[in-house]
Amino acid sequence: MNQYNYSWENIASLAGHTSWVYGAPIAPDGNTLASVSFNKILVWNLIAKKLTNILEGHSEVISSLSISPDGKIIASGSLDKTVKIWDLRTANLIYTLAVRKDPIHSVAFSSDGKILASGGESKYKTEQGKSTTIYLWNTLTGELLRALAGHSLRINKLVFSPDGHILASVCNQGIVKIWNPHTGELLNTLNIIAFDIAITPDNKYLVSSGEGGIKIWNFNNGELGNILSETSEIIRCFAIHPRKQILAAGCHTNIEIWNLTNRQLLNVLNSHHSISVSFSPNGKLLSSGDATCFEGGDGVKVWKAPTNLEKIPDFDIFLPDTNILKLVDIQEKNKDDDCFKADNIKDAREKFLASIVRRQGQSGFRKTLLQAYNAKCCITDCDVEAVLDAAHIIPYQGTDTNHVANGLLLRADIHNLFDLYMISINPKIGKVEVSSSLKDTQYWYLNGKNLSIPLDLAFQPSNDALNYHYSKFIGKAKGFQ
Repeated sequence: MNQYNYSWENIASLAGHTSWVYGAPIAPDGNTLASVSFNKILVWNLIAKKLTNILEGHSEVISSLSISPDGKIIASGSLDKTVKIWDLRTANLIYTLAVRKDPIHSVAFSSDGKILASGGESKYKTEQGKSTTIYLWNTLTGELLRALAGHSLRINKLVFSPDGHILASVCNQGIVKIWNPHTGELLNTLNIIAFDIAITPDNKYLVSSGEGGIKIWNFNNGELGNILSETSEIIRCFAIHPRKQILAAGCHTNIEIWNLTNRQLLNVLNSHHSISVSFSPNGKLLSSGDATCFEGGDGVKVWKAPTNLEKIPDFDIFLPDTNILKLVDIQEKNKDDDCFKADNIKDAREKFLASIVRRQGQSGFRKTLLQAYNAKCCITDCDVEAVLDAAHIIPYQGTDTNHVANGLLLRADIHNLFDLYMISINPKIGKVEVSSSLKDTQYWYLNGKNLSIPLDLAFQPSNDALNYHYSKFIGKAKGFQ
């Protein structure tokens, strides 16, 4: 007898795969499933449980599959250094996409199906040094729209937000980057050590898997909220229901089904060793791809979701019991703040002082820089300690970046301009350079000024860090950012 209140019926076990099944997405019709079999794509009819087509064209392992939101095309990324777009109905190859010799480990369609993102492995020289690349393609024309560089290792997973305004990527190092896919702007970098990532249907949360289970992060402030299945050593794959607050996670030889609202384990499905998990677009089916299909596993398993999932809340009330900061509609909030309220003065003052402390930098980092630079701004020579900030040369990415060699002591307004790449340091000559956009302002006098650096070599700024910042400064001046 099933110990859980929610029973998932295994409706199909699809065998015959010759390698790890890195993807088994289900099309919007709920009847078509595509799966990886080494360098081939197998297309299945789930009602008949029969193989209906084989898509051939790759010469190496296919590492990722994605079906477009309208179900008309399918994209495959392969270690043969190409991305291919196919007509899912006719099995005809539409485009073969490649810019350079770059093995592809992830492909993903945007929510409107107009953009395909693919993630590479090879490192190429960029403004940020050698880095791996994300390629964004126009699915209608096969044209390369833009390339995004910034990761230091291969791109393992790419996901678009449901509203299409965000692209999230995770590399083999576990670092997550958040991008604007329409402008190519890097919005944020999260050092959360992830294997797999997803964005919730309400566009509010990033979910990651890896060591320590499933973790849910607030997109607005990067804070950690709930953790699921934290006793699992490693979770390599998971999927979020497109409507309900349900998550399916591949854990060892099982798939765990979780209710996100109360962290209740709804069921455990036997799946051998899942390395890919997908919900159908309507949420009625769940598929998993196996890593042991040639050792007795089924290759692909498909389950039918229970009918009583209506009891699970939708995403419009996502995570009501979590303690993370909620997104605030500032306009609505301001309606309540039009009148003066004396009781709010103390709270406002405390928040203001706290913001100054955060801006000045973490206490240990700032204290070290104050000592290294004799409590003087290294650009303006200002010695008013209250307005001096601990500035990161390479933007803050966790405690490892709180190193004196990655820091400068700057007056607060200079810090702002430095972070905006309107002021930088030419590392070859050690002089300040000011953006031409500030030519008619009070800051122009700083252009060409020598940077004041500590005499102690151990406290001097890293040349690599200065090179990174200066390249961003030059890029902005040329209109690359």
